[in-house]
Amino acid sequence: MLRERKINRKSLLESYERQPLDKIFALFRPYWKMALLTFFFAIAFNMIGLTVPWMLKIAIDRVLPNADYLLFSLLCAAMLTIYLCRCLLRYLLSCTVDYTGIRFVVDVRQRLFKHLQSLSLRFYEAYRTGKLISNVISDVSLVNMMMRMVSALAEQLFQLVLIVVILLVLNWQMALVVLITLPLHFLNFHFSRKIMRADSLVLQEKLSEISANLSETLMGTKVVKSFAKEQAECHRFFRNLRPTVQMQMKVTFDGIGLWSVFDMLAIITQLATIGIGIFFVQNRDITIGEFVAFYTYVNMMIAPIQALSAQVATLAQGMVGASRIVKLLNTIPEIKECAHPIHPDRLTGHIEFQHVQFHYEPDSQPVIQDFSLEIKPGEKVALVGSSGSGKSTLSNLLLRFYDVTGGAILVDGYDVRQLAFESYRSNIGVVLQEPFLFSGTVRDNIAYAREDASMEEIEHAAKMANISEFIKTLPDGYDTIVGENGATLSGGQKQRLAIARAVLKNPSILILDEATSALDTVSEHVVQEALDRLMEGKTTLIIAHRLSTIRNADKIVVLDHGKVMQQGTHEELMATPGIYRELYQTQTRMASR
Repeated sequence: MLRERKINRKSLLESYERQPLDKIFALFRPYWKMALLTFFFAIAFNMIGLTVPWMLKIAIDRVLPNADYLLFSLLCAAMLTIYLCRCLLRYLLSCTVDYTGIRFVVDVRQRLFKHLQSLSLRFYEAYRTGKLISNVISDVSLVNMMMRMVSALAEQLFQLVLIVVILLVLNWQMALVVLITLPLHFLNFHFSRKIMRADSLVLQEKLSEISANLSETLMGTKVVKSFAKEQAECHRFFRNLRPTVQMQMKVTFDGIGLWSVFDMLAIITQLATIGIGIFFVQNRDITIGEFVAFYTYVNMMIAPIQALSAQVATLAQGMVGASRIVKLLNTIPEIKECAHPIHPDRLTGHIEFQHVQFHYEPDSQPVIQDFSLEIKPGEKVALVGSSGSGKSTLSNLLLRFYDVTGGAILVDGYDVRQLAFESYRSNIGVVLQEPFLFSGTVRDNIAYAREDASMEEIEHAAKMANISEFIKTLPDGYDTIVGENGATLSGGQKQRLAIARAVLKNPSILILDEATSALDTVSEHVVQEALDRLMEGKTTLIIAHRLSTIRNADKIVVLDHGKVMQQGTHEELMATPGIYRELYQTQTRMASR
């Protein structure tokens, strides 16, 4: 159930620090045109806004002393016009930012999902599903928030540059005194961001672990309840949550510290402005209107720094999310199509295993050793042997979920490594011991093999799979929702739906991976009838545990530790002392008890 894993902060940071910035920025490259348009609106918005303090200067220096109502009216009209333009520009700016953000989220999630589909089974064996969900949902959302925030900060930084220029134009001596605090603000931001990014990375990793644990626990609800482990799982979940609270508080306190330093520097800047302003006004170097305008610009200069300080946590979390996304996208698919794959149409199903060798890890013991076997079109070949003998591994190699580490597998004379995935696998049907159903309707699950199938074809497939009569008893027939992984169906019913799916696909090659071993005797009989119909005219590879189900196979291959120990028909193997006869006699004795 909930697996507790210690997170090594140092190795985690090193792992994500290796993600170069250019690859992170590459995520945003497709949106540069929208970013340019956004920047244009931001420039216009800020340049118009910066005229307001200058008008305030005119009002104080010229309108107030002279009671010039005509000039006041002109200033009012100008300010109303400016604010109407600002409202329009703010609307356009918000629209472009929101549109770009939505496009980014959709595009990156599609890209991640497509990339995940290209990764091998080995990747999914090592990477937990809940963490992948966290990558696709949470990390992309964090990056989107960061992108929106960066857009706003770019606007604020441009405003900052403009204000600095205006301050220097108004009074360069006062400006130099005030601008001394700017480097201190950016040093404060730089060091705080570095600390918060490290903490955010650990926090996101902990949260993704919790997501993985939660997904695992919910999928194993039956096991949890059957062992009365509800309270234990709750305590374990809370125990895993506690470090995230502590880390979240640390990130929060880091942000509070950053804000406190900023606040102190802002007050110093404002007091310095007032102090030096009094001196210059008293010496008549500047007017009161110029001082008010200068002070207003200083406050406007502080606003971008304030925004930067307020959003540093979002920036840190967004960079972490971007690093995690880039790391996932940089995972190289282990099984790839060749540069110019062959696209076969309808295969006959002639299979040849030629001296096949395979091991999961380079230094590990081989799972398959010098395995050679020819299966002619339409033949039914059964693989038998004890657990770990390599039966399922051979079916995975045939499906090219893994590549052989030695030898070759040929189908119709083609090395499977030369064939295009979609064209090749469209010729193969698989029925597993634990069939997987999607949480849609009965019709959707059967038609998953061929989405363009007509209702008549779906009904025919159901009839061939011995499931049509049962479907008629359902409340909505073929439109009945089966629940998550067929939660409302029995094992035999799920298996027959999987068989109907394979019937509809009408493959040249069929793989039956212990398709009846988990069923009771009655269900096994019904399912076996459906399988017999399905196997007619197809090259079939049967992985069997119950030897009674493969007596009619054209050839039975007995494996032990990845090696062929015996092969022949049932009668030939029973007539010869060896593993098969011992297994069959043991199963017969156990069944008769």
